Amino acid sequence: STVKPNATNMQSSTFKSICAAATFLASPTVAQIGNWDIVYQSLETDFQNSVTNEITLDYLIGTGRTFNIDLFDKDCTEPITGMTITPSTVRTNGITADHDQLEIMLDLDKTDITSSNIWSGIKLEFCV
Repeated sequence: STVKPNATNMQSSTFKSICAAATFLASPTVAQIGNWDIVYQSLETDFQNSVTNEITLDYLIGTGRTFNIDLFDKDCTEPITGMTITPSTVRTNGITADHDQLEIMLDLDKTDITSSNIWSGIKLEFCV
């Protein structure tokens, strides 16, 4: 004996699928997704001749998250050219339950600033 599909069977099947999907979507999840925050805090600059790490940026980032520091021109598309910038970082764990502090220090070769692609003639413009 075979069951031929009819409108009632199809409606019942569709209704069961919708109920199953609604139950799945409405169920609370137990998986935790870590904090992906990157919260800008401050910027400090010091371009005196004897100073290294002329630019310091402070951020709060998600606790325990890995990160990479990449530097680009002001349009955030091209790498910085014409000068050397050496980034270094200090991470302080557990600033809050959800955040670590990340300090990014940039050591610039001050003698090459004006020949770089991030010098606008009056200021440095770049993306981190």
